[in-house]
Amino acid sequence: KYMIKWAVCGLICIQPFSKRRRLLKEFKDRSGRTIDEIKAAIEALGSYEICRVNDLPEQNGKGIVLYHSKTKARISLVLNDDDNKVFCIGFRTPADNSKGIQHIIEHTVLCGSKKYPVKDPFVELAKGSLNTFLNAMTYSDKTVYPVASCNDKDFSNLMDVYLDAVFNPNIYDREEIFKQEGWHYELTDMDGDITVNGVVYNEMRGVYSSPDSVLSAKINEVMFPDSVYRNDSGGNPDVIPELTREEYLDYHSKYYHPSNSFIYLYGDMDVVERLDYLDKEYLSYYDYLYVPSEIGLQSAFSSPVSDEVKYSVASSDELDHNAILSFNLIMGTNDDRYLNSAMGIIQNILIDNYGAPLKQKLIDSGICSDVESLYDSTVRQPMFSIVAREADAKDIDKFVSIIDESLREYVENGLDKKALESTINKMEFRAKEANFGRYPKGLAYLLSDFDGWLHDDNLAQETFTVKPLFDYLKEGINKNLLDPEDTSKGYFEAMIEKYILNNDHKSYITASPEIGLNQKKDDELKAKLQAMKDNMSEDELRELILDTENLKAYQAEPSTPEELMTIPLLSVEDIRKEVLPSKNRPIELSGISAVAHDLFTNGITYMDFYFDISDIPFDKLKKLGVIFDMLKHVDTDKHSFSELSTEANLCSGGMAFFTTCVRTVKGFKTYAVAAMKCLDDKLEDSLSLMKEIMLTSHIADKNRLKQNISSTLSNAKLDMVETGHITTRLRAASYIEPHVKIQDELSGIEYHRYLTYLDEHLDEDFDELADELMELYGNVFRKKALTVSYTSDLSDEAIEKALGTFKDGLSDAPVGEAIKDIPLEKKNEGFITSSKVQYDSLVANFMDAGLEYNGALSVLTTIMAYDYLWINVRVKGGAYGCMCDFNRFGHMFFTSYRDPNLTETYDIYRNAASYVENFECSDRDMTKYIIGTFAKSDAPLPASEHGVFSFNCYISGVTDEMRQKSRNESRNATVESIRALAPYIRLLSESDALSAIGSEEKLKGAADLFGSLDKLL
Repeated sequence: KYMIKWAVCGLICIQPFSKRRRLLKEFKDRSGRTIDEIKAAIEALGSYEICRVNDLPEQNGKGIVLYHSKTKARISLVLNDDDNKVFCIGFRTPADNSKGIQHIIEHTVLCGSKKYPVKDPFVELAKGSLNTFLNAMTYSDKTVYPVASCNDKDFSNLMDVYLDAVFNPNIYDREEIFKQEGWHYELTDMDGDITVNGVVYNEMRGVYSSPDSVLSAKINEVMFPDSVYRNDSGGNPDVIPELTREEYLDYHSKYYHPSNSFIYLYGDMDVVERLDYLDKEYLSYYDYLYVPSEIGLQSAFSSPVSDEVKYSVASSDELDHNAILSFNLIMGTNDDRYLNSAMGIIQNILIDNYGAPLKQKLIDSGICSDVESLYDSTVRQPMFSIVAREADAKDIDKFVSIIDESLREYVENGLDKKALESTINKMEFRAKEANFGRYPKGLAYLLSDFDGWLHDDNLAQETFTVKPLFDYLKEGINKNLLDPEDTSKGYFEAMIEKYILNNDHKSYITASPEIGLNQKKDDELKAKLQAMKDNMSEDELRELILDTENLKAYQAEPSTPEELMTIPLLSVEDIRKEVLPSKNRPIELSGISAVAHDLFTNGITYMDFYFDISDIPFDKLKKLGVIFDMLKHVDTDKHSFSELSTEANLCSGGMAFFTTCVRTVKGFKTYAVAAMKCLDDKLEDSLSLMKEIMLTSHIADKNRLKQNISSTLSNAKLDMVETGHITTRLRAASYIEPHVKIQDELSGIEYHRYLTYLDEHLDEDFDELADELMELYGNVFRKKALTVSYTSDLSDEAIEKALGTFKDGLSDAPVGEAIKDIPLEKKNEGFITSSKVQYDSLVANFMDAGLEYNGALSVLTTIMAYDYLWINVRVKGGAYGCMCDFNRFGHMFFTSYRDPNLTETYDIYRNAASYVENFECSDRDMTKYIIGTFAKSDAPLPASEHGVFSFNCYISGVTDEMRQKSRNESRNATVESIRALAPYIRLLSESDALSAIGSEEKLKGAADLFGSLDKLL
């Protein structure tokens, strides 16, 4: 959360030229005002100075850059017809140490303010707002507070709550806020141990349990020895307890001033009214204040430096071949968007693409199992890193040598021009698609623009126009734009030479494993706290006990009804009554079953091939997972695996292969899926390549198999712990739910344990395995098992023509009976890692117990997540996150994220039923819960996601009528209907299907909870 990295190619958008010219010419706001009339209205307010007006054709609108006359607050307006409006206020927040002040302030300002004195307005908004985005993020040098909504009234409410939060927080009056969200000492009785607790403290304990975070912190420390970037704005848990409340309050008063602010408004709104409100309600109360927040430049090194750091592993983990090697360098400044984009391309070509040459050289050398890279342009001086995993520390010199020698070779001989062209093509596709997942477009644009704007006022809205950038990059394939007189190389080769090879601002840093390092630190902390206790008088101990009790009493005491009434609230009538209809039109094309989703896609075709593999024997599923991990990573009859990425980028916006097991109203179905997206005129080329991969991949390539297994395992060891709340929830569900058990075999813990076995025994098992893989591979892509899902502007005739040749070569093999007997075993595993925090999951299925789905369960999810679990697991317990859900097919769970506790959290789960049985709330609060429920389900869907959602409804058998019934039940939920769900919670609370990931000490201390304790992989 606190350190989000954005790739420059992922945050840009471009529209068709004809549409751009038309909208630009006719631009008017919702009141019918032209841009000149809007400018005049802003000037008439008398509070702002307009710096410039920008044409923003790629956002279908206009941009205005201005500042507040009195405070010099910087403001960027993007005016267009996007209904998903975005507001953000950000501050430049340099970190002078690693005590986590910036991160803790981000948490705490959202814990009540002058206008909104409730203890947690963030949660109240999450409960009762139709927001499409609501969060805050701490970066290395800035903190941002963005909100978004499609509802005008809701947008105004969110904007006001956030502005009051940052300018008038309750942190000066309520000491408990700092203790709860930041850190505090706890002592429950005279005989107990003093401990440290706090939400940010525990979050960062989880962060620093990751080898990547330990290495990243060391890299920043080494590369920026004289800069604020050497410090961790998120907070190092070893030093967070050194932060005093006085230091923290002083930082807020200094940096959270309008003169240090960056304010952004985007979308379809009355921007003049919003600016008038902003001035009258907030900015006009301040005078200008110079805030010394500028980020200075780190002086370049005269020569590269080397260093090392240790990271913790559990006693069961391997020490050999488990080091991480890194090659790091600083280049230029992040206001050079051409540099940033070019480095993104170089990064993709040499390392990130499948079969990238530099990555492959490093792997083939035998010094590592996987290689990845990061180009971070969010900091003022961008940093480029190449990281090798599962290596030995002694090989750092060889690692650096291979990189240097390879880069010199690429400069001398030139990069693959086709690869350059394809990567730029991929960037353009993403720009045209402008799909940023859960991030609204307006926010994605801002976060990209912020990198330069933060350091130079003249760069506001600089990144909103990208066509010249692409033109420049394409020209650079064959021309040295850095030095046109040097015709021996192109722009990208010149970039490598100047910014990497001839750059001494480098470091070579190794992270090596050490067994029990985290436990050693915990023991040292425990001894330190014991010594502190030994030196305290009885009166001081009693005072600490009383302080602990007072904090817990504060946390347990709800906000008063009067305080809660201050939070603005919409009405249930503001929620649409009808479900968003699914867009499914079954059709047969060239003898293939298909489902069309008739949605406007702006010239992009999204096409997914679902092959029913429900008849594949259970004991073959792991091997099927191996096959789908191999696709795109092995040669085909026509192309080497290193060429496939280039070919895919030239003709498509991406291709993916995966397996999934889908729960349906009649049971479940297992699918092998091939997914692709492309520009409409590239459909036939994309289908041809997709077919080539499906039918002619060299699955039995032993060398590629070995490398892919090692790479997959290397990533999984990190990812499964980082997302431990998902890992444990799905593992626990695999004990009791057949479709989850199948998914576990295909891609979960069971699958990765099989890969671990293969990694150790591939040589002896290969011949037999190769035969099985080839047999399975030939029995997956069958015509009779295929259903095509597509979302496209193309006609059915055009789609049918493209599919006509695609189907040739698909297997004519019959589809057998689906397997039904899935072996289930309730293992209740605890997975031991070196993590300092836990991930605790509890799972059950209410349909298996004869209970039916009711839409009120969605409202119960909101209630549990933002009331019972939030207060007990997060606020009181100190966990960073806590989640629950109850889906249409009976699956329900509780899970925690970066949780300092284990048994205490399971006790909270066990007591949940009594909370629901005795549930009480006002009509206003029930309205709040209902609105918050629909904020999640009613978020805008891009056409591609709407198509996927529709098809999922189709294959699972969920009709719009079923969804409408559930929606009605959610909208009409009452206290009584929530209490009536107590049997569901009782079933979950009393479930014995659980799984957890955590520290050896915690898990062994609660061994009676588990059927077994073991390492994860």
